[in-house]
Amino acid sequence: MPLVPSAVEHTSIGPGSGARDYTVPAFPNVAVACTTGVWDHLIRNGRISCLRTLLSHPGIDIIIKNNDRHTAMMDANYESLGVFKQVLKTCNDYPADSYGKVVLCGNSGAGKSTLTQRFLGREEVVEPLTAGIIPHQVDSPYSNMVVYDLAGHHQYFSSHSACLEAISLNSPAIFLLLQDLRKDPETITKEVYYWSAMIDGVCYKCLQQSSVIVVGTHTDLLTPEQLKEKMSHLQSIAKMAISHQILVSVLALNLTKIYSGEMDQFKNLLYRINKDVLSMSPPISMLCHMLLAFLKQKLPDPDIDAISFSDLIVHLKADRDKLIDPDRSNIISLLETLSEKGLILFIPSQNPLNSWIVLHKESILKKVNGALFADPSLKEYICVASNTGIVPKAVIQEIFPEYNIEMITQFMIHFELCQSVDLSQVDTNMAPKGSSRSDLGPLFFFPALVNVDRPSDATVPNNSFRWSMIVQSTNQFFTTRCLHVLLRRLPSEFALPAVQATTIHSHSTPCCDVWSRGIKWLSETGVTTIVEMSETFQSLSLAMSSPDKTDPRYLELAHSVVVVIKNACQEFCPHLEVFEVISCPPEASSDHSDDTQVEMSSLKKALLEGNKSTVDVKRKKYVVIEEWTKKDVEPCLSYLVGVSPSMVPSFSSTCNLKDLMNDIASKIPVKWRSVGIQLGLSSSTLDSIQADTAGKPHACLDSFEQVFSAWEKQGPSPYNWNVIIDVLRTPVVGEVALADELDAQHLKSTRS
Repeated sequence: MPLVPSAVEHTSIGPGSGARDYTVPAFPNVAVACTTGVWDHLIRNGRISCLRTLLSHPGIDIIIKNNDRHTAMMDANYESLGVFKQVLKTCNDYPADSYGKVVLCGNSGAGKSTLTQRFLGREEVVEPLTAGIIPHQVDSPYSNMVVYDLAGHHQYFSSHSACLEAISLNSPAIFLLLQDLRKDPETITKEVYYWSAMIDGVCYKCLQQSSVIVVGTHTDLLTPEQLKEKMSHLQSIAKMAISHQILVSVLALNLTKIYSGEMDQFKNLLYRINKDVLSMSPPISMLCHMLLAFLKQKLPDPDIDAISFSDLIVHLKADRDKLIDPDRSNIISLLETLSEKGLILFIPSQNPLNSWIVLHKESILKKVNGALFADPSLKEYICVASNTGIVPKAVIQEIFPEYNIEMITQFMIHFELCQSVDLSQVDTNMAPKGSSRSDLGPLFFFPALVNVDRPSDATVPNNSFRWSMIVQSTNQFFTTRCLHVLLRRLPSEFALPAVQATTIHSHSTPCCDVWSRGIKWLSETGVTTIVEMSETFQSLSLAMSSPDKTDPRYLELAHSVVVVIKNACQEFCPHLEVFEVISCPPEASSDHSDDTQVEMSSLKKALLEGNKSTVDVKRKKYVVIEEWTKKDVEPCLSYLVGVSPSMVPSFSSTCNLKDLMNDIASKIPVKWRSVGIQLGLSSSTLDSIQADTAGKPHACLDSFEQVFSAWEKQGPSPYNWNVIIDVLRTPVVGEVALADELDAQHLKSTRS
């Protein structure tokens, strides 16, 4: 694939141009040695756009030797040498490709900030509680890296995930998971599993695995026997929990010692892993180095925290060097690479001109993020919202006067930490005392700031449709990030006209109530919908009630809500093992209990088999399929169970699948082999059946029974009534009249 525009693709540069018999389209490898003739030709002919294209490709390197053992620097003329020296100096001064990413995570008090200081060789006492995310750029002769120190309070878990997703798109990172060994084994297990799930979630889109080092801390407070026991437990848990990333090591560190052989070994391990990770990361172009240098050197205000994308384009167009093409798409690609490297924070927008480039990441990751989501115990805590999560834009501006308010709100919206709310959607009771709705100005809804208990009226009747996703393992959880994104997406997806927790609405007006772990809304058609996470974060449920369950809009809404939930879970809990269940109404269970749940896989199997009576469910209860599916499940089959309604027989008959088979066998006993062939059974299977039943009094009937048994266990055709009817109508079997008779007598055909 050519690396240069079409204007250069067909430019042959021969001996007359000073080249070494070289043609531009012949760049064959990822790492390309640029010959002097190519560069000279491009510069002398003023083809700066072609030169930009060469510089923008990750494979171009001006100091790699070509086939003649020459480099562009060795043979450069005066004109070329000036460009080469500028590019090379920039790459050396701003080695953007040499930085790895290290993330320190773990619960509050695990020692993340202390370890950061020890790693940096600092002796000062750290803040007892970290707010937000504190980034550190480490320039070391051994290995460069950007270190992210994450606060351990649960209020930050959602925003942590959002920020880390942005730096884990294309290249892997190193995660240091710190665990306080003073805690009991059960707590250690839960915390390691939770942080492992968060790491999997933020790394989900990266094609390569990230590396994880688990560090046991507070070892100085344990006896040798206790330390041995706790480390043994931590190692076994880490091996089970960290299965989708690379578990590099599980080790113990005494963080009270600033300089020790133990700390030196840890540093050497981290440097080595960082080099290994960098070697697997995709290369970046020389223009990335040059753009980073431009952002650090050539902006009018070198101390500026952030710059808008539109202002950056203006400055680039005014730059005398002209090596960086101010084309929007090119600049966005470079900014995304630098942001993914952790050297800046790029906040994109649908309109590129409204995007932002944060040069000093601490301003937004620690100061803004740290204050907005701070635990009340932190000194950074500021009460920015009522318990409903509604925050006026003016309040944000008042709290952070030194930062551009558009940058802050764009950051929050892009990372799905909030959504804008129309003034008409908010109850006047939420306005500050003495002010009117118009005084509030633009508003934002932050799910992470909602601190409201479940409303007493957040219920639906017992006979409502209920669907749930339940975590299979006691050590796995839905993440906080998943919950908050759902609370943000559901109102937006279904255009709900209100996002609040205290307003009372008439039943004719659509409304939406949100609490800490759930949301309820009433649609214009009278459908009540509740989506809620359990207290343990191990189940996510949907409950819906409608005056008319046959209304197609109700069925479409059920499908749409399930799709939104599943998409969010797949995005933010990608490796979570769950099973889906449907809760049936009391009249459908054998003991009329109102907590009977049917696994979707079990229900699907029962429906395809034509089991019209019962199906096993949890707690050894039974669901009466005939009484339930017609009115509650059958209309939603293709949406929820994954079964097309045309594949499912009607339940109006008293005949089940086994009865139907016996009826067929008694009427056409000699055609058992033809039926078996049409059901897809192999000749060897049919021969085995014939050999087994030969000479028996009821050989044909026995053969039919074995054919149906083999079909159920291994046949390629679905095991249901409709397949049997279709088989009877085939020319090979030729029993169309019998098929019509059985269809009319036993089945209510669903064919059009």
